[in-house]
Formats: sequence, structure tokens, C-alpha cells
Amino acid sequence: MRLILAHDNADLDAIASLALARKLHPDAIPVLHGGLDGSERTAFILFKDALGILTPEDLPDEEIESLIVVDTHDLGRLGEYAEVARKVPVLVYDHHPTEGEVPPGHYQLVGSCATLLTRRIQQEGIELTNPEATLALAGLEADTDFFQNGNTTREDFQAAAYLSQFADLRVVREITRQFFDPEALNILAELLKNPGWQDIGAFRVILKILQPEDRIPGAGLAMRLISLTGADAVFLFLQDGERTDVVARARQRGPNVARILQDLGGGGHKQAASARVDLPPEEAYRKVLECTAWQEKPILVQDRMTRDVRTLSDSLKINEAIVELVKIGHNGAPVLHEGKLVGMVSRRDLDRAMRHGLQNAPVKSVMSRRVISIEPDEPLGHATELIRKHSVGRLPVVKGGHLLGILTRSDLLGEAPPKPDLTEKVLGHLQMQDWEMIETVRENAPSTARIMLVGGAVRDALLGKHPTDLDVVVSGVDVIEVAQQSGLDFKCYPQYGNATLTLPNGNHLDLIQARDEYYTAPGAAPTVMKGTLEQDLARRDFTVNALALQLTPEVKFIDQHDGLSDLQAEVLRVLHPLSFLEDPSRIVRGARLAVRLGFRLEERTLSTISDALPHAEMAFKRLKNELLLVFQERTPGAVFEMLQEWGAGELYGFGDLTALKRADEARRKGEHVPTETLMALWLHSFAPEQRKQVARIWQIPKRTREVADLAGPEDFLRMSDWEFLYWCLLNPDQARAYEVAKLTPPRQVTGKDLLDLGMKPGSALGELLEHLKVLRQQEEVSGFEEELEVARRWIRDGRDAEG
Repeated sequence: MRLILAHDNADLDAIASLALARKLHPDAIPVLHGGLDGSERTAFILFKDALGILTPEDLPDEEIESLIVVDTHDLGRLGEYAEVARKVPVLVYDHHPTEGEVPPGHYQLVGSCATLLTRRIQQEGIELTNPEATLALAGLEADTDFFQNGNTTREDFQAAAYLSQFADLRVVREITRQFFDPEALNILAELLKNPGWQDIGAFRVILKILQPEDRIPGAGLAMRLISLTGADAVFLFLQDGERTDVVARARQRGPNVARILQDLGGGGHKQAASARVDLPPEEAYRKVLECTAWQEKPILVQDRMTRDVRTLSDSLKINEAIVELVKIGHNGAPVLHEGKLVGMVSRRDLDRAMRHGLQNAPVKSVMSRRVISIEPDEPLGHATELIRKHSVGRLPVVKGGHLLGILTRSDLLGEAPPKPDLTEKVLGHLQMQDWEMIETVRENAPSTARIMLVGGAVRDALLGKHPTDLDVVVSGVDVIEVAQQSGLDFKCYPQYGNATLTLPNGNHLDLIQARDEYYTAPGAAPTVMKGTLEQDLARRDFTVNALALQLTPEVKFIDQHDGLSDLQAEVLRVLHPLSFLEDPSRIVRGARLAVRLGFRLEERTLSTISDALPHAEMAFKRLKNELLLVFQERTPGAVFEMLQEWGAGELYGFGDLTALKRADEARRKGEHVPTETLMALWLHSFAPEQRKQVARIWQIPKRTREVADLAGPEDFLRMSDWEFLYWCLLNPDQARAYEVAKLTPPRQVTGKDLLDLGMKPGSALGELLEHLKVLRQQEEVSGFEEELEVARRWIRDGRDAEG
């Protein structure tokens, strides 16, 4: 018989390669040997029957005539089959680097073995089933670390695109999502407390010996440690009886872990490798430390940076700065003060300042003071990480505050480095019905369309929340064309460039045409026009709201304004220094977000508020809309306090917010406090002589204004629920008495009362009681005393006499 084998401790790519190799060699039997954990165990359980993958115990008692080996060319890594491999013909499919003499086979330096095999399957015109394609795509994504590893190639993207036509993408997400059992989580917690740091050569790495009771996901733990600690590499030594499994993972800027584990007979590629050795973990640990591959000299920033850098003085006028940028053909430049780097300025910010008549203002008034820089003697890989993390096009090289050079993306890679792949996190937090709508739009969109999910939905998903309102922006084609091709019912709003889609289950999705905008004066309404997706993001209020997930033509995460860093730092930062000046209502939006998310306002952003306040009157309509949204927040009292803390309380004005803060506390406890109650409490915080004018300016409903003006409660039985709650929150010491009054029926005139007034029993008495009842229903009497007065007049007029 002929077997298909992978290396010991098979990962997802190895398991997928077993199934794919069988498509090319249907007479061979795929066999999975060695232990499994985590995602690999999940995949094997899901697909072993559908794909015919066996374990050694399942094999018939027949002689092995030949082997097909996948995902390794090191026959020593075949575990119990290593000896057999030396005696029978072997054919290899492997994507790892090779040195010296290797077994015959098919070799290609790509990101995963699944890629290599998929390409051959395509070439031979072999069709893949859904389980085969699903497992293959999961293996490809896992081995390339979702296309982030430095060994990822164009062929990997092409193979993934091909496999995605047949794969179940939801199952792929489930398989590649890393779940840790309680033991693994405890180990991770201990590793974070005591990582086992080592400084080796130019690298700061973690080396740790573990002795778990059961199998643990070593690769998953290593990757999680890298993301949580920032280590250049992680080596875990897992004791398994008398043997040791060594798992290594590295950042792109880190050491070549495959070269390091070669001395232990291991293999892999630069950022992911493993070895299984007949050594105690302490001896394997020592051998890794002594490996000469650590001493390879890394490329430094100074080896690649551009030294001739054109700069601008911070005192240069804005119109002069634009002329300088035009002369040098750049869209931005570093800004210096007395020879030291103090900021960066872009042509877009300069143009915006010109529109506001600030041509004679100095460059320093609009430059960004938040400069991401690097020192010349740092490894080039660190620069790559910074450019990726902060989404900047250029990186100033600085020593002691002095600008020595600049590093661009082309200096690093010749192209922009990939962003961290956060698509799974965003998509994974969408509600199922929202995901179904987006999938429908994606599948039917015109080929020229660019569609992306933007703003709060992406922000909230990255914060681990389930977005409720989705903004989907379209460019490249008209929104109406996307709506028509979706195959769903839709309604168009041409005047706004929007369309609303409706699913058969009644759910809705709004499509919005991408737009650009500019402001002709501070606070004025913006002039809006069609734009690109990039322009649509650039017009937004805060960087955390300028995050996007592109859905077509390919799915990718977009962060052009470093919003992800601000999200992680829990900071609100405007996209440009004139943002609040252009639209003062953004200040209120910022306060709402700051309170809701628990974020703080970045200092430079905070300093721009005072310049914007004089122009608030121009933005009255937008400020009124924001006021209504404040009352829809969970804790509006805290929002007003935040505005006051920022020096922006004058936007609306208010007095004592104690009662409104009580409403905040009630809402935190889950109690329902209607919007009318909140508005009345806010209006009541003003001095009595101010309330009428405030209510008129902000168009507060008449009844709300009347209630806020009352000196005390009137007629609890006729009072609406929101009014009753208003009085309870305004006067908490009287709340119990108010509740008793509301539950106590009012005293009404009865037959006994009429007899006491001198009436005699009979039909006249009944007629008067009926008359009083009608008056109550028509609200012409309001209490016992008024009813009694009506009765006295009735008697006085002689209408109590018997017919």
C-alpha cells in the first residue's frame, strides 16, 4: 500500500495537505500520526470521515510500498514512519526552504503547502469538494498567519481566492479561531506573569520550558504570547515523556526560527518552525541558546533610510508652505524648529487652512505634533512594524531630536506592508442577519464596485461588541446599481445618494454613496460631493470612526488614520487640527463617545476646542440634533459634565445637574427613564428666568417646558409616567410620598356627603351624583372641594326638590 504522511505534530496546513495530496494520488491512503490539539483536533474530527483520513490504528496489515510526504522534506520528522521512509520510494510536496540534498518531489517557496498542492490541482483540472476546499483554506490561512507572515506570496492569495469559491467560509472561521481549554489558559496566565525573557543578539525573545499534564496548543500559545508581549520570538519546550516538542514562532522582524531549530533536526520557515527531539527540555533549551544562527546581523534603519530630506520651518506661512511642497513635488513634509523635528504637515491640512482664510498663519498652527519616529540603529523590521501599526507613509529617522533621514514604504518593501488582519474579528461580531445581508450585497455587487463597512460598526466590533447600526459605503458605481443587482427589495433616495435594502425577513441595510466634503467657513454646513472611499474616511470626525472593512472586490481591513492605535489606547483624536473649527458639533459627538466608551480626548484635540466655540452659532442645526442624541445616551448627565470639563459647557449651558445625574444612576441600574424626563430635568437645571428662552432656542416640547417650570407636582392621578418619574428624581426625599399619593384614589363627593348637606334621599340625590360624574369625566372639576361647591350651588338653586 501507498501512504500519504505529514510531519509529527501536524498543524492545520499539514492536515489539509494530506487531503489535497489524495486528490492528486487517489490510490494512496492519507494517515495522520502523532498527537493533535486545538484547531488541528477540531479539523480532524470534522473532516476525517468525509476525507478518508486514517490513523495508524485504522490501517490494514499490509506492506508499505511507497510514501508521499507533505509539508516537510525532513524524513526524520515522520515519527514512527521515519525508518520506513529510508527503505521505500518517497515523493515530497513541500513549501519550506531546502539546503543540500533533498528527496525527489515538488518544492516551491510559498506560504503554505496547501497553496502548492492547490495550484497543481487547478492545473490538472481536478474538482474539489466543499470539505476539501474548506480544510485547505483553513490550513492556508493558518500557515500564513492570515497572510501576514513574511513568507506569504502572491500565489497564496490566488490559491485562497480559488478555494473560497468552494469552501464554507463560516466553518473556516470556526476552525482557525483559537480556543484555549482551562489548562492552556492557566499556562498562558503563568507565562504572562513569568515569560522567561532572554536578550540574544539583537533580539528580545521568550524561551520557556513547560510540563503540561495533557497536550496543549503550543503554536497558539506562542502566537498569543507574541501579540501580548511584543516579543521578537517565542520558543516553547513541551516535555512529552522522554522527548521534547519545541515550538517556535517569530515576528517578521525577528530571528529565523527555522534556521535555529535546524540544529535540533527541526524545520519550518522563518517565522514558524518546530522540532521533536529525544532530549530532555533542559538540553533542548541549551542547544537553542547556543545556536550560531542568533548572531546573524540584522539590517538597520540607517542602512535603508533616505538621508536628503526636504523640510519646512514651523514659522513658515501656510501659503508659503504650499508653494514649497509644490516645488519639491511632495504631499507632506517634516516640520522643524531650530533644527529639531516638531511635527509633520500634509498638503491636505494646508489646503483646508487656506479655505478658512488662514493663509498667513504659521505652519505650526495646523501641523500634527504627534510624530511617529525611529532611531537609526534600530532593526529595519521594527520600522516595518511601526509603519504597519500606525499606517503612516513615511517614518522620520531621529536621534536626539534631530532629523537624520526618512524611511518610506518603498525603502522598506517596495510596497505598503499589509495591515494586521482584523477582518475575522469584525465579521465575527456581526449579527447573523446583518452578515446575511452583507454577503448578499457582496455576491451580487458589480465588479467595479468598492464597498466597505465603516465607522461605529467597525469600531464597536473591534471593542468586542455586536454592532447594531451598519453604515455601508459604496464607490466606483452608483448606489442604485448596487441595490438593483442585490436581488433584494429596495428603496432609493437619489437626493441623498442612499438606498435601503430589505431582506425577506424584514431586516434593512442602508447603502451610502461615498462622498467628499469641504467647509467654506468655520461652522458652516459642508459642501458635499461624490468621492472615493479614502475621501469618505478622511472627512470623518475621529480616527476611531475612520476604521473600515472593505468588502469588495476583496475583504481587507483599512486604517488610514491610525485609528486602531487610538482605539487600543482608548483615545479620541480628530483627523486634522481644524476639525472642531469646521464643525463644532463634533465636540458634542466626542463627549458622547468619550462617556459611552470610557475614552479620553487627546491633548492636541482638546486644545482646539477654544478656537471652535466662537463659531458654534453657525452650526446651530447640527448642535440641536446632537442635543437630542445626548438624551438618547445612557448617561446624558455625564455627557454634559464632560463638556463642562473640556471647557465647552457654553455650547448648551446648564445649571445644577444633580437630578440629571440621579437619572444617570437609575439608567445604570437598568431602570427605564424616558427622554421627556431627561429633557425636563436638564431644562429645570437652568434658572427659572432662563428656562423659557432656553426652551425656545432648542425647541423643547411645550409640555416638557411646562413641567420643568412648575413649582411642585399637581394631580398625580392625571400625571403621565414620565412626569411622575421627573418629580421623583427631582425630589428624591418626597418620592415615597409621591408614590402613596399616586396610588391613593382621590376623594369624591358621595351620597353621604350630600345627605350631610341637607339633601333628602330620592331621585334628586341620584341625579346630582350623576351630574358630578359627568363633570369629572369632562375634567370640569378637579377635586373634592370643587365637587362640594357644585353640590352646594345645586341645592341652593332648589334642584334637590322632589319632582
